[in-house]
Amino acid sequence: MREKLCDKYKTEREEICNKLIQILQLDENKSFLLSALDADIEKQTAILNMKDEIQKCFACSQISAFKPNFDSKRPYLNIVRSILRMQGFIVNNCHTDIKLENGEPKSTIKYFIFRN
Repeated sequence: MREKLCDKYKTEREEICNKLIQILQLDENKSFLLSALDADIEKQTAILNMKDEIQKCFACSQISAFKPNFDSKRPYLNIVRSILRMQGFIVNNCHTDIKLENGEPKSTIKYFIFRN
C-alpha cells in the first residue's frame, strides 16, 4: 500500500506551514488583513513560488489554485487557506472596517489562524 503524503513528509509539511505563516507576518492576534495581502505583491509572489515545494508534500488535486484550467481571483489566498487547513490549522475570517491614511473607511476581511 502506498504511503500517504501526510505520513511521509511530516516535518516538511510543518516547515511549509511555518514559511506561509512567516510570509503572512501575522499580528499579535495571529491575524492578517486581506487588503494588506492584496496590496503586497512580494508576499503574493513568495506564496505562489512555493507551489512546486507544496506539490511534493501535499495532495493538491482538491486545491483550485493547482488546477490547470481554473482561474482564481486570489490563488495565493486559496493556497494559504487550503494548506493550513490540511495541517490542522483553523482559518476563520470576519468582515472589518479599517481607516485608510486619508481617513476614509474601507471594508476588508480579517483572517485569524489558530492551531487545533
